[in-house]
Amino acid sequence: MRTLKPFILLLMLAGCQNTTETTSTTEEQPDYTLLQKELEEIYDLDQGVRDANWDSISAVPGAQRAYINRMHQTDSTNQTKMLPILEKYGWLPKSSIGEKAADGIFYVVQHSNTKTIEKYLPQMEELAKQGEASATDAAKMRDRLCMWKGEKQLYGTQAVNFIRGDGTHVIWPIEDVENVNKRRADVGFTNTIEEYAAEMGATFNPDEELPKVKINFE
Repeated sequence: MRTLKPFILLLMLAGCQNTTETTSTTEEQPDYTLLQKELEEIYDLDQGVRDANWDSISAVPGAQRAYINRMHQTDSTNQTKMLPILEKYGWLPKSSIGEKAADGIFYVVQHSNTKTIEKYLPQMEELAKQGEASATDAAKMRDRLCMWKGEKQLYGTQAVNFIRGDGTHVIWPIEDVENVNKRRADVGFTNTIEEYAAEMGATFNPDEELPKVKINFE
């Protein structure tokens, strides 16, 4: 399930060595077949818990909080599995692990926290330049990081429902909004910010200001 209608985010060596030590120059090579299988299973868990009817969940008292807790538990489990892989090998190229496994990496990091995104997003962006990661997904992650840091986003991919008092969904404020559609096209989005907002059922105001009160997304 690639697209989820956004809703309020309710929400996370070098040491000194003795010069007489012998340093190994042999690096362990990834077993891409094994990693692909594991990452695809992680993808299924991440998207499976999100394959739900939000309107139905919201209609039942207490169900919304229980559902979000279940998502958080799944995300935490997936991070426990995924982050050691990224720590060991870095962001893996999609030509080696396949599209679904590559999506699995994106989703787990996207659903983590500011510290993790700040650490691994540059690797994803570099691979995106080489065609080895999704440029549009990297843009979504960059926007999310900007939003979590209280900054304007670049591509207009993030929407929230707490800017307006009536709880309507609103596209998070955008930096240099006059050129947002050019930036979107440059990374591969096929729709404009106006079209995207309409698809998401969100209000797009080019003059939207950042919330005056700092929001804690973690």
